[in-house]
Amino acid sequence: MTDRAPSAADSDAPPEAAVRLVDATRRGPSVFELVDSIEEVRLPIAVDRPDTGEAPTATRLATADRFNAPVDGCWAVEATTVTPLCTADVYVRDADNAVVATATAEAPARVPPGPHVLELSTAPVKTYVAVDGPASVSYEDRYPRVSIDPGHGGTAGPDEIDAADAPGELLIGARSRRNSPAGTVTVPESPEGLASAISTFGSALATTSPERSFPTLRGHPPLIERGESFEAPRFVERVDAGITLGLPFEYDALFSATPLAFYLAAAVEESADPYLRAGEYRHDLPRDPDALAAALGDLLRHCFTLDCATRACSAGLYDVNLHVHEVLTERLDPPWTEWYEADLAERTAAYLEVPTAATLDCLDWPHTTDVVPAAENDSALPFLAADLSVVRSPPPETSATGDGGVTELDDFVRASREAVETATLTRSAGADPPTGSTRGPTQNALDDSESIVTLQAADSIAQAWIGPGFPMRAAKPTVETYRRRLDRTPAEDLTIGVTVVCNDEAMVDELGDTYGFRDHVTFDIREERDLACDALRDLLADDHDFFHYVGHVDERGMECSDGFLDLRTLDETGVDAFLLNACTSYQQGMALVEAGALGGVVSLTDLPNSLATRVGRDLARLFDAGFPLYAALDVVGTGPFAESAYSIAGDPMVQLCQCVTGAPMITDVQNLFDGRISLVSRFYPSKHFSHGSMSAAQFDPTHTNYITGVKTAEVSLPVDEINSELDFGRTPIRIDNSLYWTDETDLESIVKSTDQP
Repeated sequence: MTDRAPSAADSDAPPEAAVRLVDATRRGPSVFELVDSIEEVRLPIAVDRPDTGEAPTATRLATADRFNAPVDGCWAVEATTVTPLCTADVYVRDADNAVVATATAEAPARVPPGPHVLELSTAPVKTYVAVDGPASVSYEDRYPRVSIDPGHGGTAGPDEIDAADAPGELLIGARSRRNSPAGTVTVPESPEGLASAISTFGSALATTSPERSFPTLRGHPPLIERGESFEAPRFVERVDAGITLGLPFEYDALFSATPLAFYLAAAVEESADPYLRAGEYRHDLPRDPDALAAALGDLLRHCFTLDCATRACSAGLYDVNLHVHEVLTERLDPPWTEWYEADLAERTAAYLEVPTAATLDCLDWPHTTDVVPAAENDSALPFLAADLSVVRSPPPETSATGDGGVTELDDFVRASREAVETATLTRSAGADPPTGSTRGPTQNALDDSESIVTLQAADSIAQAWIGPGFPMRAAKPTVETYRRRLDRTPAEDLTIGVTVVCNDEAMVDELGDTYGFRDHVTFDIREERDLACDALRDLLADDHDFFHYVGHVDERGMECSDGFLDLRTLDETGVDAFLLNACTSYQQGMALVEAGALGGVVSLTDLPNSLATRVGRDLARLFDAGFPLYAALDVVGTGPFAESAYSIAGDPMVQLCQCVTGAPMITDVQNLFDGRISLVSRFYPSKHFSHGSMSAAQFDPTHTNYITGVKTAEVSLPVDEINSELDFGRTPIRIDNSLYWTDETDLESIVKSTDQP
């Protein structure tokens, strides 16, 4: 039996305890509550001790060795049954952590003899129950009920059972999900103060094992605010993991190092000669700021990739068939078990002896963010670290419009204008639009007061820019939009409110059956046409999960039936996410963000109506299917002009609704040859399935798991099987850069009609 801590119950537990188990008799007799002080949520747990008629007792234990997964607290509960009052499936794991049974509301399960840990799939507090079987998991009002078989002593061995143990004993382990920051660190406005803040980021990690590459075990770093002296709240403290980053105390170096410092729980100290020290091993880093930023990003990817591969070894908690593990086993033949069992400093030192060239092609990285090294941008760092974004600071050389030079955007606009000269309709408003369905030449985005910035390409799926100007092919998040993601909570009625406004009848083709194809999500779809300025202003003041605008925009604002509404005049908006499918809508989109929106898709320049209609309908359906903004834009970016024409204002991770497949997936049909079709899929990281999650394509006969974001290996299937293999929900497929949907498509007919080799 594990040693007991001196206290019984947690009413008097120290305030630094992230999770406590407290009496909750107000909810009913024999009810405790798991209280998560970080997420500020509670999980009631009903317990029963019918053999004696006495009230059940709970005792906090000093250690939690019985649980393979990390927990913030562990309690011995003397009872015969435990019922967490939440709806959840239950995974029954044996002493080797293998799943031996799964209990659901439709199918209860037996727990075999011997020690087992029961894991709740979903709960506001991550919860485990340890029992010595035989036991059972049944359901009462859809709540899982864990019961020890009569006459069995629970977790106690036969020599440990006494009168107090007779009713049985179960262990409860719990961990905060740490999706929210544990608090805010106050630091002086200086590089030294920022270094002190970054050194606390590792406190968010639930574990320093390779499993911290799972997003649920990383947590969210604390926020940063400025004050006269350093101050850290409870739950936030420096972690002594034996790893140190020596850096020049300058904003560019500190910004670039933040995600790596968080992931390695590194302390940051001042050094003119940059280095990473793990235990006694020192890895020197370049002094040149650009080279240093690149090296820090490479090390983040390197250590994370090796952790993902190491956690899948036989000694890990999840011994699964993981693609990156198989690739690196063949490439390096490393001592996986030795790495897994080493402490963080020893493991990191071993990783540093592996060339980064051996790992950087293994995982597609989701995000790269270019950040101008200025003090006012430091508040974005906790969110960039939480997303594990590679940070480039100083940003690689950029080019901006408005200085008379030729930029990539100039070339695009020139090509775009040539393409729309013969178009019957564009999505911008002329000063004196002719009658009928045509509009004149449109406002040039290059003439707007805010310049458009062309970023250097990055080796990642998406890019973002934190600095002056608006980025091409990238997102422009703000600290406010990042903070709003913490405040957003799902609607209680699971209804998604979508409002579509079309202010030009010639563009109604973009409307129609665009939203509401989900089986388990209700969409409240509202369509408005030809709104006047006051009506549009009033509409934007109301709450909308998603706002989709179809019409014209120029420097005066959004065209209405009686003039133009400039969204920069809005004080606030109830819009969460949006698509402004009109020419040069990026300034109007940023105005929505400044007024309170989370983020949305905007355009940078002229849009031929045929392009805008196609992209608008594709984006809308991808949002409906649960794709985050950045992922939806990546999918449609393969078409003509689309990649250059659209960008994101605000947070690129905004998601209209959860995806039915967990992580959003796009499948590319590669070719048709000799009666077989080749398929390649990509799962995109999202808010609830962020970087480090695992996904597997259902049609893959090898059942190989991939880190979310990575393209799967090519799978070849017979033509006559393709429709049935992809018929597992409404998901997008792409053939020759055209988007189709599995529930509406006969793939065999489409592929055979294309000019495939």
